[in-house]
Amino acid sequence: MGLRRVFLAFCALIAAGPVAAQAWATRAVCDVPAPEVHEGAFAPATEDDLAQAARAMVNARGRFWRLTSPEGAVSHLWGTMHSADRHVLDLPDLLKKRIAEARLVALEIDPVLPSRAAFEAQFERSDWFRRGDELPLAETGIDPRVLDWIRLRTEGLGWGHDAPERLTPGALAELLLSDPCNDFSSGVLPVQDGRIQMLALIAGVPVKPLEDPDRIRRHLDAPGNEGFAVDFLDIYGGYLNPATTRQVRATNIALYLEGRIGMMLAWDRAYMADLFGDGGARLARVNRYLLDARNRQFVDRIQGELAQGGVLIAVGSFHLPGRQGMIALLRDRGYSVTRIPLPGEVRK
Repeated sequence: MGLRRVFLAFCALIAAGPVAAQAWATRAVCDVPAPEVHEGAFAPATEDDLAQAARAMVNARGRFWRLTSPEGAVSHLWGTMHSADRHVLDLPDLLKKRIAEARLVALEIDPVLPSRAAFEAQFERSDWFRRGDELPLAETGIDPRVLDWIRLRTEGLGWGHDAPERLTPGALAELLLSDPCNDFSSGVLPVQDGRIQMLALIAGVPVKPLEDPDRIRRHLDAPGNEGFAVDFLDIYGGYLNPATTRQVRATNIALYLEGRIGMMLAWDRAYMADLFGDGGARLARVNRYLLDARNRQFVDRIQGELAQGGVLIAVGSFHLPGRQGMIALLRDRGYSVTRIPLPGEVRK
C-alpha cells in the first residue's frame, strides 16, 4: 500500500533544506548491504515466537501465486514490498516475464495522472487542510510519543513541525505512507510497485488500478471515522520509531525475499502490541479496513478480468496471507491458487 502520488517527490526535495528531522533515517541505516535475519531485531519477541504465530496463518509463505479461474483462465498474483531498496527492486526473472506477457497489470493504485487538469489540481490541496473547528490532534487520544515522531516526519518533509495542527488526518496519512528511507531516491527510483508499472508500460501492457489513489485519505477524513483515523496515525506513526536500526531493516527485507510474509505480519503485530501495550488491538482495528475490507474490494474489482485470464495482480504482500487475505478469498470464489516457489525463498 503505500507510497503515493507524485507530490512526494516534491516534498523530498524540500526536505533537503536545513531542517534536521527524522535524523535516524540516515543512509547508514537505510542502505542494507546484505539482507539477513538478525535475531535481536525481533526483541522483545523471538524468531521462534514469530515463526509459531506464522504457522497458525493460512498462506503464510510465498510472494508469487498462479490463479486459475473456474473457467480455466490463468492469471498471477504477486505480493509487493513498497520499497526502493535495491534488493527489493531486483525482481525475479519469472515475474518480469509474466509482466511482459500479461494482458493486463492490476495495481493498488495508478499514480500516473490522467490529464493536465489533474496535474494542476494536485497543487491546490484545499481538502488537505483542517477547517479549524476540529479537535486538536494532541487531544484526540493519539499516543504522545507517536505524535512527536509524526512532527519530526512532517518537519523533515518540509510541511513544518505544526503540520498536525494544519493538515487533516488523511493528509497526514499520505505523508506517513512514504518510508523515510525512500527519501534519498524519491523522484529518481521507483518503489517496487512503480517498477512493475514501468515494466508494464515498456511492454505496452495496460494498467488497471484497484482503487482510487485518494481513497484512504478520504476514508480517514470522512465524518464518523475520527477514531479510525487516530488508530491509523498511531500505527503509521509508530513505524517512525527512532530506535530503528540497519539490522531491523536488513531483517525485514530478508524475510520478504525469503517469502516469509506471515512472519512479517506476526512481527508487525508483536511490535505494535509492545509499543502500545494494547495486545495489538490498534493494529487489528486498522487492518480490518486497510487489509480485510480492501482485500474484498480488490477481488470484486478484478474478478471480471480474471475470468478472461492474462492478469498480473501486484499488491502489497500483506494482502496475501490469512483467512481474509486475497488468496483465501479467491479460493472461496472457486479459483485454484497455487504457490510458485522462487529462488531464495523458504519452501516450507
